Amino acid sequence: MSDNIDNLIPDPMVAREFNVSLMTLWRWDRDEAKAALGWPAKVKIGARNFRHRSRLEAFKSNLLQRALAARDQVTA
Repeated sequence: MSDNIDNLIPDPMVAREFNVSLMTLWRWDRDEAKAALGWPAKVKIGARNFRHRSRLEAFKSNLLQRALAARDQVTA
């Protein structure tokens, strides 16, 4: 498999990864604050929703950076 191919992750796996429900993912799809952090848009294939792995990783990185910045403001 080529390194430049981005994997599609089904929403049930995404929900387990973030320890949230599928309903939460639905809410995040409509949340402008999450979109500003890079929450990836769903890719609908048939009746199932998927997310790009690279965009999920970017979203997690943005969440981490925001948390670290907030921590630094509290400790400063």
